[in-house]
This record gives sequence, C-alpha cells and structure tokens, in this order.
Amino acid sequence: MAREQPNVGDLLPLLETSDLHQLEEIRGLINEQLSTERGSMLLNGLVDYFLETNSAQAMHILSFSQRHLLDKMNECMTKQACRLPTLTLLGHVIRKQPSWIHKIARYPLLLSLLKCLKPGSRNGSVCLLVHCFGKTVDGLP
Repeated sequence: MAREQPNVGDLLPLLETSDLHQLEEIRGLINEQLSTERGSMLLNGLVDYFLETNSAQAMHILSFSQRHLLDKMNECMTKQACRLPTLTLLGHVIRKQPSWIHKIARYPLLLSLLKCLKPGSRNGSVCLLVHCFGKTVDGLP
C-alpha cells in the first residue's frame, strides 16, 4: 500500500512549533517533498507562507532551494506588496552563501532587481535592494 502523502498546507503552520523533535520531522517531510517532481508546488506554497508570516523556519528551508525559488522570487518582485519580503528572503539566501549563488546572474531575477533600481521607480526598499544586488555581484565568478 502506498504511503499517504501529507497535505502541504497542513505542514507549513507546524513549522512554528517549539517542539524541536517535531520541527525536525516537519522539515524532513518538507525537504522530502521538495525533492520530488511536485516539489515546485510545495516551494511556491512555502514562499507564499513566508511572505504572509515572515517565518524564520520557512526562510531556513527556502535558503537551500535553487531554480524554483529564484523563479518564484522573480514572480514576486513584480508585485509591489511582495517586493520587500522577497528582498528580505533574497538577502537571507545571499547571507547563507549557497554554492549556487553565482547562478543568480543567469536568471530573470537579476533583471527584476535592476528594474527596481531604475530612477523614478517608487520603492521604499532601495537600500536593501542595493545590498542584495551588491552581494549577488560579489558572488559571481
């Protein structure tokens, strides 16, 4: 009999538990799901959960993702309301310095960051954006 897959929507709020054993189990289930072909759906949900709750646990898990995360962050950069939390997440990922950080230059996310720096763009998070951009460029080979 096939093992029943947990509902991802039910797992995300459990990331905020204070029980460290349960937290490790939840992280394990989420990471297992992220490695499947349906992992991109989970990642989208995880990014949305982070944008709504500013969850440190969600941010921690997301900092180890790559392609789907960059695509989702690029999508979020187009929405004014999501821009600051997305930049916060990007800053966290950059500070973790994952081995794939140099690949950001090949993704549309870099162009979205540059568009936000254009004169006349109304963005209250320009300092954070400049910091993220500078750290990204530093990580390029």
